[in-house]
Order: sequence, then C-alpha cells, then structure tokens
Amino acid sequence: MTGTDTPLRDREAVFAGRIDILYALGRHYLSLPFAALCIPATMFAGNAPGWLPFMPLMLQITVVIAAEQLTTAYKNRNGHGTPLYWARRYAFVSAVAGATWGVGVLFWFMPNSFPAQAYLVIAFLGMTATEFIARSAYRPAYLCHALFSLGPLVVVLLLTGGIYQVMTAILVALFGGVLFTYCNGMARLLDESIFLKLENVGLIKRLSREKEEVEVARDAAEASGRVKSTFLANLSHELRTPLNALLGMAQLLDRAELEKPHRDHVKVMLEAGRGLQLLLDDVIALSRDDAAHAEEESDPAQAARAVGRLLQPRAWEKRLRLSVTAPANLPLVAADGRRVRQALLKLVDNALKFTDRGGIEIRVEAEAEAVKFSVIDTGPGVPPDVIPLLFKPFTPGDPSYARRQNGLGLGLAVVKRIVELAHGNVGVDSAPDEGATFWFTIPLSGAPRGAAEPSGEAVPAPSKQSFLVFTRDAEMEAQVARYVEPFGNRIESPDTLSGAIALAARQHFDAIIVRANEADSWAAARGVTAPVLALLQRGERAPVAASEVLHWPASAQELYQVLARLRERMEPKEAAGPADAARAEVAPIDADAFAALERSVGLKTLVEILHSYIQNAELLCNSLADACAAERWDDAGRLAQDIAGAAGGLGLMAVTAAARGFTQKTRTGEGGQELRIAALAVVGEQARTKQALVNLYPALAA
Repeated sequence: MTGTDTPLRDREAVFAGRIDILYALGRHYLSLPFAALCIPATMFAGNAPGWLPFMPLMLQITVVIAAEQLTTAYKNRNGHGTPLYWARRYAFVSAVAGATWGVGVLFWFMPNSFPAQAYLVIAFLGMTATEFIARSAYRPAYLCHALFSLGPLVVVLLLTGGIYQVMTAILVALFGGVLFTYCNGMARLLDESIFLKLENVGLIKRLSREKEEVEVARDAAEASGRVKSTFLANLSHELRTPLNALLGMAQLLDRAELEKPHRDHVKVMLEAGRGLQLLLDDVIALSRDDAAHAEEESDPAQAARAVGRLLQPRAWEKRLRLSVTAPANLPLVAADGRRVRQALLKLVDNALKFTDRGGIEIRVEAEAEAVKFSVIDTGPGVPPDVIPLLFKPFTPGDPSYARRQNGLGLGLAVVKRIVELAHGNVGVDSAPDEGATFWFTIPLSGAPRGAAEPSGEAVPAPSKQSFLVFTRDAEMEAQVARYVEPFGNRIESPDTLSGAIALAARQHFDAIIVRANEADSWAAARGVTAPVLALLQRGERAPVAASEVLHWPASAQELYQVLARLRERMEPKEAAGPADAARAEVAPIDADAFAALERSVGLKTLVEILHSYIQNAELLCNSLADACAAERWDDAGRLAQDIAGAAGGLGLMAVTAAARGFTQKTRTGEGGQELRIAALAVVGEQARTKQALVNLYPALAA
C-alpha cells in the first residue's frame, strides 16, 4: 500500500498514521534498565568504584524527560506542523538518545576484560532491539539511534583488537544492519493496517451518508405518495363530475328523436366518453394504494355470479355463451368483494372483446389455501412471445387490436395490481388458435400469507383417551379418526343424534367432537358432562357454549393443541376400562414415548430417524409382499423379523406385534392362505403407523 499503489492523499494519510504509531510506541525509558545493568558490571570488572559510571545514566534520564516532553507536544499539536516535521524532530531526539549510549561506551567499556565487554555488547543489543519496536515506523529515526549508539561500540571493539573483539564488532554491526533492513518490512505492514483502517473509516462515513440519503429519499417518497393520493382524489372528482355530466347529456340526446346523422354523432360522442371514463378508472385503479382492502373478506361465488349477470347482455349482443361455474360452500376470500368483481370484470371484458364465436366461462374453484378464479374463452389465443408483456402497463399484447379498441394496455395491469394487493397470483395459459385462460388466486380468509412456518411448540398427540365424534359428515369423522385413533385412543361415531346423546350420557369421554351448528345443543343436553369441541367451517356461526372451537379443515397438530387445552382443563377422571386398555395395547404409536424421545434427541434428529425408518420399512414390506406372492416363506419370515426389529427399536408396537406374529406362523408351518392374511396385516399396520407418524410430524410428508 505504498509508493504508486495509492493516491498522493492516501499516502500522506498513511504516513501520518505511521508517525502516530512512532509517538504512541516510543517509550524511551524502556532502555534505562539496560543502562542500569551496565553500571555494576563496569564497577566489578574495573575494581574501582566511583561516580563516573553513573554519568551516562544521568544523561539518558535527561533525554527521556526531553522525549516525553516531545511526545506531549505532539499530542497537543492541534494541527501545528506536518507529519514530516514531527518525524524529523523524533529522529533528532533519537540521535541524541543514541549519542548518550555512545558516551556510555567510553565509561562502561573495560579494555582488559572480555567477559565485561561481552556483557556490555548484550546490553547494547537488548537496548537496540527495544528501541527498534517504535522506530521501525520511521527508518531514519532508527538509523540515527543505531549509528550513534552501536557505532562507538563497534569502533572501540575493533581498536581493542583480538579475534573475539573483532568478531563481536562484526556481530554488533550485523545485528544493527539486519534490524535496519527489517524496517522496510515493518513499515509495509504498518502501511497496510493503517490503509485498511482508513478504508474502514471511509466506508463507515459513506454508509452513514448513504443511510441519511436513503432516509431523505424515503421521506420524499412518502411525501410524494401523499401528494399522489391527494392528486388522484382531486383528479377523480374534477374529471369524473364533468365527464358524468357530459355522458348523461349524451345519453339524453341518444334517446331523443334526432335525424340519423345527428344520432350517429351522438353515438360517437357516447363511445368516446365511455372510453375516456374507462381509461380514467384504469389509471386511478393502477395508481391507488388499496392495501387496506386486503383485510376484508368476500364471497367468491357471489362475485363471479354478479359479474356474469352484469356482462350477460354484452355476450348476447355478440351471440356468445357466458356461463358461471361456482360450486356451493366455497370458502370466503381475504379481499374486498368490490375489488374481486373489478378484477373479474376486466378479464371477462377482455375475453368478450377478443372472442367472436363460441363461449366464455367464469370458473371458481377452491385450492389448498386460496380460491382460483379463471376466465376461459374460445378466442384466437395469445402468442407465446406476447404473454410476458400482457400484465405490464401500457404494453398491449396486440398493437393493431389496441388501436381498433382505443386501448392503452391498462386492463390486465389493473388486474395484476388488485390481485397483488390481496397477496394472490395472476397468470395466463394459452396457445395460438386454442383460446386463452386468464386466472388469478386470492388467499382464503384467515389463511396464512406466504410460506410462513407455523408458530408455537409441537404438542404430542393425545394417547389412551376416548372421544365421541358426531358431525353427520363421514369424511370429517374419518379425518378426525385418522388423526387420533392410531395413538391408542377410543373413537365412537354413533349413527343418530339420539343414540349419540344416550351414549355420551352412559359412558365417559374425554371430549365430544361435533359440528359448530350443533355445539350449543350438545352443551345443554341432559347427562352430557364431557367438554364439547366444535368444528367450525367457513360461513358457519361460532357457537356460544362450546368448550373449544376449531376452524375446519385443520391440521393434525392444530387438533392436538385444542385437545391438549381441553385435557388441561378437565378434572382427573377414573382410569380407563378394560376395553380402553385393550385398544391401547395395539396402538401403533405411543405419543408420550415419542414426546420423550423428541426431548432427548431433538425434533430434527427424530424426524431424520423416522424418515429413514419409513423408507426402510416400505422397502421391507414390498419385499415381503413379493416373497409371499412367490411363496418363499423362509425369506418372508426373515423379512418380517427385520421389520419387527426396525419397528421395535422405535417402540412401534402394532407393527412389531404383527411382524412377530407372521414370523411365528412361518415357524409353525401355517398354511399359505393364513400366511398371506398375516402378511397383509403387517403391511396394513405399517401403513397405519406411517399415517400416524405423518400426522404427528408433518415434515415426514415432504
């Protein structure tokens, strides 16, 4: 980061940083202990105690005081002097400090004692290494100090003569030279660290400045949005009012008894006015922020039928068939009905414009977490290269057609805007000469937006409990049974209401699961003491007397959470009867055991273990079925034993018992028909266990 690698300004800043390090690390008093150790060695070697050996130490103390004053002056410089000016001052003080050591050579060098000379050399080398730490930041400072301190020592050693003295002089000179060469490397490392520090400071300043600019831009955008809203409100009022008046007068003229040329002029005026009104509505709808409407809800079937009734006359005019397909009991959607109708109107109007023969269908159908609206026409279709442009404003797919219809390509852009504000999706499926299907989806009312993960901790499935399920809906009762029955729970589903109430009065149940529209009646029924769980479907009124209400359809985990809350509020009941114990013995899953296992190994690890088990068990079951089909009963017995071992290790007792029973039958020589029945029992228990595991841990379904 030196030389020509950086601009001049950066090099000056880096050099200034090195001088800061020079003054920050410069501790001249660190060399005083080396000087103090030279005094007793000189006195012992010379055998003539006196005050002269203390003279160099006094001089060095004076230099230390002066150097500290210089450091204080540098800290308080307040911009006075350039970095080079202060570097040269430090080099001068370094030269003076080195000269005091040079003077010390005259007082501490013992000509007739090589041990004393060697001791003195060691002290000088230690002092030089200590001083090198700070002065490496500015090589001239180190050079001045080394020349004036080590130079006299080298000269004195050479003048003394002798092989050891000459070699020692060479060693001292070499030591000083090596440290001098290290100065460049140390300075380069310092330059890089200083440059990175300056870059970080600059980056922080730029980020702070950009943050302020972004905040200013955000405030300006918010202000612009408020101005836009005000402008659109004024535009809507100022343009719609006179335009409606003009259209009204034109309609009166159209009904008057005018001559044919005048009637034609009036019709042209009406068509132009209606086109202008449509354009104005599209521009305002495209620019308006209607995010608040996303919190409302509406009936999708009602919106589709309203659009069909409104545009049916136009379809008759073109001799087209316009139909609406919307099944009963569709769930509500999380969007304002007016906005849904507006989007459908745009799509159906577009289909009417492009379709010359055949028909148009408005189709509404429920999906997993949304309702899909489709407008299917028998028009010319849309070329593949035009489809990406359809939902962009001011880009009509067919320019020639847009000119004939006086369109600007805003209709589909408005649809996309409405759907995106409702957190839905929009698209088109088409091919040339095969018609087109324009569709959009709106999330269900109360359905989660996006792909957010379910919140809250997982609740173990209920185990060894009894439930009465009466909903008058076979599919609903079957789903509840699939959720809870595999865990050793007893399920009773009477056929009639009177039979269900009588059974609830005679037997103990941990919960009674009924439809929401009958929950209040069950809560008031005579002899019924169990808590009532109401399954509330969309469009139904929430009950008043139910102990808990669960929106249906629901996941297994949602049902487990509600049942757990009911269990916590219940008073302790007497132990289950023998029938309950019998069912608990053949339960495919022990929910309590899996809850303990989950706490022990963690949810992620447990899911991985179960996923591996399911894959392995299904392979073994397939192999078992193949072996039974080929009547290879010995192989089938070994496969069943493997299944029992895998399931038993996880505590899946139903599969384990069925597999062990099959193995026992193969050993006792049972007939082929009985063995096939036993094999089917193993496969069935494995399927039931897998479903129970998926209900308990939905991640296994992936």
